[in-house]
Amino acid sequence: MEENLRQRVGLPKRLATGGAQIQPAAHTDSEGITVLTVSRQDVEKGRLENYLREFNKYEKKRLRGKVTLIFDGYEQDPREIYQIREITHWVDRLLKNVPYLFYFLSRENYSMRIAFFCLSEVVGRSGAEVSITKEQGRRLIEKVAKSAVVYARKLKESEEVQLALAEGILDELGYGQTLH
Repeated sequence: MEENLRQRVGLPKRLATGGAQIQPAAHTDSEGITVLTVSRQDVEKGRLENYLREFNKYEKKRLRGKVTLIFDGYEQDPREIYQIREITHWVDRLLKNVPYLFYFLSRENYSMRIAFFCLSEVVGRSGAEVSITKEQGRRLIEKVAKSAVVYARKLKESEEVQLALAEGILDELGYGQTLH
């Protein structure tokens, strides 16, 4: 990882790992995934309180990379989750209240990507491919990765864990695609 990117996502200078490859924690198996089901009614009414309490529990349990968000009640809606304005507003408010949200989000079931697209300005879509502007995507990925890393540091997680967390978020959200 280049040094100025390391700084932008809040990582320490260089790790003394002797060049060892560290796998992101998000690559663990799907066991232990916590599903947080968000009801349509709560989304439409803008209710966050119960979910914020859940994240307080997740903080105590340190559920890094183990939370999947499911939006219930939208099964018949033909739009993608990130195209539903009420959901995008709800996720935006959640991120404002839990700025280190991506510390918790799982890579399973595309939970991290869905939350990311809810926070992004999607400019196009072709099949499963979603397009956002590269500059906006790069800034948002750096922001959510940095918040997650700062939170991991606050929890006194090792530099290796911080690096793996940052790399997992950058990889899952397609940071490399925003550079070209």
